[in-house]
Amino acid sequence: MSDTQLVRPDAATSAISVIDDGRTRRLIWLLPVHAIVWIICAWLSRGNLDIQGDMIENYVWGIEWQAGYAKHPPLFAWITAAWFRVFPHTDIAYFALSATNSMIGLLGIVALSRCFVPRRLATIAGLAMAVSPLYSNLAIKFNANSVLLSVWPWTAYFFVRYMQTRSWREAIAVGALAAAAVLGKYFSIVLLIALFIAMLVRPAWRARLFDWRVLLVAATGAIVLAPHIHWLVVNRFPTLTYADERTGGTILAAVARFGVYTLAQIGYLALSFIVTLVLVRERRSQAARLMAASVTKPSLNPDLWWLALGPLIVVGMIAVLSRTQMASVWGMAQWFAIVPLWLAVLDRAGFTFRPERAVRTLACYWLIVFVATAAIGYMGALRNTDDAAEPRAELAEAAHALWNQRFRRDIPVVAGSGHEAQSIAFYSNGNTRYWDMSKPGTTPWLSIADLKRRGALFVCREIDTPCIKESKTITNAIPVSVAVNKYAWGRSLPARRYLLFVLTPLH
Repeated sequence: MSDTQLVRPDAATSAISVIDDGRTRRLIWLLPVHAIVWIICAWLSRGNLDIQGDMIENYVWGIEWQAGYAKHPPLFAWITAAWFRVFPHTDIAYFALSATNSMIGLLGIVALSRCFVPRRLATIAGLAMAVSPLYSNLAIKFNANSVLLSVWPWTAYFFVRYMQTRSWREAIAVGALAAAAVLGKYFSIVLLIALFIAMLVRPAWRARLFDWRVLLVAATGAIVLAPHIHWLVVNRFPTLTYADERTGGTILAAVARFGVYTLAQIGYLALSFIVTLVLVRERRSQAARLMAASVTKPSLNPDLWWLALGPLIVVGMIAVLSRTQMASVWGMAQWFAIVPLWLAVLDRAGFTFRPERAVRTLACYWLIVFVATAAIGYMGALRNTDDAAEPRAELAEAAHALWNQRFRRDIPVVAGSGHEAQSIAFYSNGNTRYWDMSKPGTTPWLSIADLKRRGALFVCREIDTPCIKESKTITNAIPVSVAVNKYAWGRSLPARRYLLFVLTPLH
């Protein structure tokens, strides 16, 4: 067992503990409700999935089921493709995937908490973390960063379980999940290094390093990673080249950027800190000081301290040594152990909690979020911002109607301006694939010969001159001009114009 032991309640408090235990178990249902709230709020606030186009890019990659892609390893693309094998190709279904991913991560935080605190407190950890932007509005954009929200907490949970039990099942699980984290994003090396450091510095855990079951961890991870590693070698490590482009600059700039990164993390955790305090029964000012002290004093709970702060330490070392300009959202999954740390320290100091306050607290939070996201969505439509007014789904509907009218079947391949072409592939029946016209090497599963044989639709924004020129050269076709617009919040938003080029199939 870990050398940080749970504090057992005495006989005088056992009755209260039983009551609290029952209340807290019921509170777990607040997590799926929270997920539903954010599905609706994302739909209210966004006219499209995301303005950067990450989410539709996930889809067009994933449906090819490759062992790797030009920018990232494949896990989040696979998850996206699998999800839309079942669910309709709509924005709200995509937001449901994002919210489900976040909820799975929160359940992982609850599971991790139960390794260190009584059951009556474990659910509180998930609820307090749920209000953080990391697991709410930032998590709605499903990509290589947010997929780690679900993987990292469960990797840490099985790591701790293996440290505590030495079970071969936990050894296999931690190896598989650690590999899955790497398949989500190479940034997960931060988690693996942090867990290894935690194992070295904790005496009770260090002994596991010489246990034969460690070989199970390594072997399982190697098996899971093997297809991707083979893909890397065959394709000459394109994802590593992409990652290397993110490094550079001076050490001073890297240190400054890491300082900004750290300040952003504090901001991300502020709401979780407040909600944890709200659920404390009494002496909240003392509880706040103790929670703050737990971040700077490893002795208050060494096991959880290394799990909570280890990733930040590793990020700092890597950022400075590699001179990487860190984006604050890169580490959005790293705080899986911070609320469990706060709860463990407070519980050991004798603080008690009122879990029933979580219902009122989250209800107030949800109401504020509903009002805020509705206002954001309405103001976006009023101001005709790209996020609110760009008619991606409507363009896809017009493109599919044109192709069906001519050929009586689905568009086989789409190309052209990136977001527009990828949107046509996403808002389809699942039979349309995407070819990158500007960088064909990133979509090696299709070639010009494939397009000419099967037929393809090229779409260009009216102002995208390079796309128009290249599309004319490939298709030798007269473009069809279409004007489409979005209808939102009782308003018909201004139309936007696009050119469609039809490459007629050979048969």
